[in-house]
Formats: sequence, C-alpha cells, structure tokens
Amino acid sequence: MNTSSSSSAVVRRKKVGLASVSAVSTLALVGGIVAGLAGPAIAAPASAAAFTAPMCEGTQTSADYPYADDMVIDGVRLDYYNAGNVVPLYYNNDQRSPAPICGVRDVPEASGPQSEWMYCTDMKEETCDEISPDGEPGYSDGGQFNVVGPTLPVGGNDRLTQEQELLISYLIQNPHPFTPGGVADDSTAANRVNRQLLIWCVSDKDYLEETNAVVDCDADLGPAEQARILGVMNVTPALSISLADPASGTLASGGKATFTVSTNMYGKPLTVSAPAGATLELCEPNANVKLTGNTLVVTGEGNDPTDVALCVTSPGAGAVKVSVAGAPSSFESIHWNNAGAECQVFATFNTVTPAKLQGDATVTFDAAPTTTPSTTVPTTTPGAPTTTPSTTVPTTTTKPNVIVPIIPIIPIIPVIPGVPVAPAPTTVAVPTPRVVTQTTPKAPTGERPTSIDGGGADETAGPHVGIAIAGLGLIGLAACGAIAVRRRRS
Repeated sequence: MNTSSSSSAVVRRKKVGLASVSAVSTLALVGGIVAGLAGPAIAAPASAAAFTAPMCEGTQTSADYPYADDMVIDGVRLDYYNAGNVVPLYYNNDQRSPAPICGVRDVPEASGPQSEWMYCTDMKEETCDEISPDGEPGYSDGGQFNVVGPTLPVGGNDRLTQEQELLISYLIQNPHPFTPGGVADDSTAANRVNRQLLIWCVSDKDYLEETNAVVDCDADLGPAEQARILGVMNVTPALSISLADPASGTLASGGKATFTVSTNMYGKPLTVSAPAGATLELCEPNANVKLTGNTLVVTGEGNDPTDVALCVTSPGAGAVKVSVAGAPSSFESIHWNNAGAECQVFATFNTVTPAKLQGDATVTFDAAPTTTPSTTVPTTTPGAPTTTPSTTVPTTTTKPNVIVPIIPIIPIIPVIPGVPVAPAPTTVAVPTPRVVTQTTPKAPTGERPTSIDGGGADETAGPHVGIAIAGLGLIGLAACGAIAVRRRRS
C-alpha cells in the first residue's frame, strides 16, 4: 500500500451535507460507471484469517470503486465480524452518494458472509463507517479521526415512534413508487437513493424539507399511503394451501388437480413449487392475481385472506406435492444497528431469513393403463361355449357284420327193404333263425345238396374334424455519510 498519506488524510470519508442535484446526477449517471457485481467471495470461518466480502445487490463499480481494501475484512474488523456484528464496507455509489451503506455480516444459516444495504434513520448523525489506515472503524471531525467500536445490533431507533419504525420496515422490504415515475428499491444506485429519501421522509421529514433534495414526501408518503402501509404491517399474516379437487386425493393419470392457496400477504412474492415435470397455472384469469413462473403475487388489503385456485397437471404417476412459502412484511425482518451515540442507527432487511410462513398439499396421480397386449387364459363358463380349441380323436364306426348262419341239411337216405338199417344219430332240434341273405342259394345239383355262401362284412371309418392394449436519477447527496481520501495501508 502507498504510505505517503498525510496526517490530515488518514480517513477515507467525511460527513457532508446535501449537494447540487444536477452535479451529483451527472456524476452518478453519465460518469462512466459500469454496473456489475463482484465474483464469489471467500467465506470466512469463525475466528479465521482475512477474507474478501461479497458486494451488495446492484453495486455499481468502476476501476477504483469500491476500493480493494474496502472489501478485505481483517484486523479489528475481522474481530467484529467474527463476533457476529455487521461491518460497514462502502458507500452507495462512487463515494458521492453517502447513503445507504453496504455492510457484511456472518449468517450461520447461509454458511458464510452476507452483504446487505444499511439505510440511515438519523439524517444528522455520523455514519461511523470510515476506516483509519490501521483498519479501525470510526469517523472524522475537524481533521480528527474518532475511533468507534463495533456496529452492534439494537432493538430499534429510540427517537422514532413504533409507527415510524413500521413504515421504515415496510419501505426497506417492498419496492415503492417514487415521484415522478421512479421506484425506490435496491436494484440500482439511483433507486437506492430514492429509497433512502423516502426513509428520511419518515425519520427526518422536517430536516429533509430544508434541503434541496428532490423528493415529495407528501405525494409519496401522505397520510392515506401511511395508513395503508400501517394496515399491511399490522395484519396478522396468513398463508395456507389445500387440495380442493379431487377430494379423495387421488386422480386419474392425465387429469388436472385443483389446489387452493389462501393468503392475506398482499403484494408479497410467494414462491409456489412442485416437482419437475408438473405444470402450475391459474385455473382462471384473475385481475388481482399474477403467477409468473413459480412466483405468485396476490393484490388486496386488510386481514381477510383471498383464495386463489391453482391447477396442477403431471405427465407421470405418483404423488405430487405442491408447496407455497413467503416472508411477510414484518418488523422482525429488520436489523437495527448502531456504533455509538453520535452514530447512525442503520436499518437493514434480513435478506436470508427463511420464509416464516409455508404450507404444502399432495395429490396422487394413478398410473396410466399399459398399452402392451395382455395374454388372457380363457375360462370355461358352464353353459357357454368354450373358446379353447379342442382336439378330437377320430372314432371308428364299424358296420355290423351280417352273419348268415349255416343250416345243416340232413340228407335223406332211402330205406331199402330187407337191409338192416343203422340207428340214426340222435339230434337236438335247432330253432330256425331269421335268415338274411345277400344271394340266392344255388339249387342243389346231383344227389348231394350244396351249402349256402355267406356274405362278407364291410368295415369303414371316417375322420371327424374339430374347429378351434410442466429511477430516478441520483437526486441529492445524502446527509448521513461523507467524502474523504482513500484508505492507504502498508
């Protein structure tokens, strides 16, 4: 580091008043500043070596802004960081717009350092974020550097009423219109100046109006608008989701399920999530409801919740869980920090607070019928013809044999007188059966009769055949903060 700095230039910043709007706007908007964000920061484990802090959202950078040593957390600042305190880093824009201030703190649930914009709520007090060559935080006054301690968390700003704190909490957590035609949020340096001026409209309105700052507190934060904001901040937040159709929780594949989201978190981005492949959409158009990707925003006011119908389809089978979550605007979402009686009380939104409200509901899609043909074994129903092909064994049909009995013919032997006759053999009378003949017996020839021929039987047989499937331009120098020389450390 260059060690040639004189004793009168040992601090980087000095408290200043509001300057000319036109001059500051020119420097801020056309001075060659390039918008960009720093690369990934090196996370700092507790009580460890120095590390480089990440930049705050929407920081506008140039060749020498922020200074490299602004971003290095070491020495006393590292001790303060490791103790869980916020450490101021740099001004809003090229050192010419003193507020808000970018600060870094350790966030255990985020596993490392998180940088957030810190807004002034005491316009006439010191920022106490300057750094001496030895790395000590403090502020300069009349050429004298005054060392202060760490920027500690506090319960709020004692000189503000609860209503003022609620208004400031809302402004830090929600984008707000800024006259004429601008917006107050953290996205750009000019928009952050707008947000800081609106906060001063709440905390230091009388003092602010004595300056040449271009802001219309009555137009942007008049009685009616303040009443509306307080109404939002005093609402008991509600957020739930339930399955409306089908009532059974089970739906045929390819069907559409209906979920009901009920909330009074009006104007807040709600995150709706479903498994990959599932498609979320509004069941019907609604002027007070907007679904962009997986972000749902409902418009309304008061304590009464509004019901929103979400339709969900899924190309596959199985359980589909739809969840909704959101962080309500609440006083508890704000960090208040102060380094001493002569220093600002800073207000900053806790950007890493998990969603305080969330819910989920599940529908199960049945599997679609398979298109593969199935093999069915036919069953035989009594009385019904079977579809099973039968194999018939051919049977042989035999014609009956026609038996022609042979009837013995007893020859007649003439008796010759005088010749002894041998006794005739004893015979048994045979019944004469019915005779069926195929031919006519031949007539006897000669002395002996001829036997009758019988017909032969004919056997025949024949076979039987059987048959069987998814800004405002920079409009003024903030009064909290200062411009001074760069920090030079050896």
